[in-house]
Amino acid sequence: MSRKITGLIIMVMMVSAASFGQILTPSKWKVELSKKEFKVGEVIDIVFKATIDKTWHLYSNDFDPELGPILIEFDFEEDASYERIGNVKPINAKKHYDKTWEGEVSYFEDTAEMRQQIKVKSLPLKIEGTFDFQTCSDVSGQCVMGDDEFDITYPVN
Repeated sequence: MSRKITGLIIMVMMVSAASFGQILTPSKWKVELSKKEFKVGEVIDIVFKATIDKTWHLYSNDFDPELGPILIEFDFEEDASYERIGNVKPINAKKHYDKTWEGEVSYFEDTAEMRQQIKVKSLPLKIEGTFDFQTCSDVSGQCVMGDDEFDITYPVN
């Protein structure tokens, strides 16, 4: 009998350890250009798209950073092949007054899209950078920090 109990305890501990070892990734990202073909001098967009797990939301970058939630932040490596025009803009982010943060926040549910306009100055076009973001669960209240990188070259060799 004690062997069965010991075995059961070991199995429960292994399952518990496995579940705590999982890394949550409630936002999955894809980065692409708004056009498949373009020429020097054209203005195009870098498109950042995320698929967000159900019951989670992703904070945007267009509200007061002093409120508390972590705004999505983009960092571009400079390159002579392009010039950024303005800042990264959220597309159709939702806004609401959040009682927890005591202010209006901007966020995405299900999907997110953000765009950075650039002017193509030379080819090959080389765009690299990173971004940091925060995704939070509407059910558990848990928040997960995330980061990703992007590396786009056009034309592809």
